[in-house]
Amino acid sequence: MNYHHITTSLQLADFCRPLHHQAWLAIDTEFVRQDTYYPLLSLVQVCSQQGELAIIDPLTIEDMSPLWALLADKQVCKVFHSARQDIEVLFQVGGLMPQAIFDTQIACVFLGHGDMAGFARVIEAELNVQIDKDQTRTNWHQRPLSDRQIAYALDDVRYLVPLYQKLQTQLTDEQKQALEWDFSQLLDAALYRIDPDQAWLKLKGTQHLSPKQLGIVKQLCAWRERTAIETNQPRKWVISDEAMIALAKRPARALEGLYKISEINAGQVRQYGDALIEQLDIAFQQPDSWPEKPAKTLPASTQEDIVLNLALAYAHQVALNNQLNLANLIQRRDVLALLRRQASPIQHGWRWILIGRELQDLFSKNAPLKIIDGKLVLTS
Repeated sequence: MNYHHITTSLQLADFCRPLHHQAWLAIDTEFVRQDTYYPLLSLVQVCSQQGELAIIDPLTIEDMSPLWALLADKQVCKVFHSARQDIEVLFQVGGLMPQAIFDTQIACVFLGHGDMAGFARVIEAELNVQIDKDQTRTNWHQRPLSDRQIAYALDDVRYLVPLYQKLQTQLTDEQKQALEWDFSQLLDAALYRIDPDQAWLKLKGTQHLSPKQLGIVKQLCAWRERTAIETNQPRKWVISDEAMIALAKRPARALEGLYKISEINAGQVRQYGDALIEQLDIAFQQPDSWPEKPAKTLPASTQEDIVLNLALAYAHQVALNNQLNLANLIQRRDVLALLRRQASPIQHGWRWILIGRELQDLFSKNAPLKIIDGKLVLTS
């Protein structure tokens, strides 16, 4: 395969300059994130509209600003497949948010591939091409790259071009417009920006904790985030999510008490025990900083439960029809909000097209629910 192997700042500038005049390009990244806090960008692959391929080596290029400028150009659409992790590493390394993106993984929902369709499976189904995925777990930081690594990396963008072109012909204008909302959500910097004081908001399993327990979790999460950043290691290597929840429920008052927490191993107690006790003391001494528990949604009434169960049965049918994970398609609380004419996530993006609009019609008495050929169907 012919491609540009870009290893210098000058080569990168020369390659990126004409791409500003194109409507779109395909892009992918390879990175290493096994034993560090921040992902290490190993490679960037690009394919132009005309099929011009390039491998960009950030390990050897001193000035990556031409690539960052290209990513920030709103006139050039950047086509990814499963964009979120690529955006995260590019945002954290480049310091700016890419603009104008198209995620073929999300768009393929409308082709019946489900909500988490892998690139190889989609390419085989849509282009009748089998991609070798034997380099998935290779070390992308090794140099020189092997021929197999290079071929694997380039496949991820050269087949992205015809996939994107096919999607542009198959998607309706309505579907494309709906997808713009989904893509805009991926470009929310809050998803990728690191704020230790807000880290606790991403912790699962806190919904039943008291304000005091939430205050402990908040303090521990902020400390863990800062410690992980300072030592450049995965946050869970410092202390696990489960350990912080356990400490919030059964806070230790002294170092010895930490050894009784099964979710914390002895090595962690020896390394971080004093710091953990200090963070617990800080949390106890600052009740004003304890978060308030979010207001509970009014439970569904008996009548609402009947309608919800009917709507969720139809949602299950839609998920089955489109090879979707039901939990990724819709949540019970989303349906309840729509039923109550409140703001709901299913009023936007691909979910609105696949199910939100139909449920709204059902709740507005505009669409009866029927069984046709053994399947639940909403008819106008």
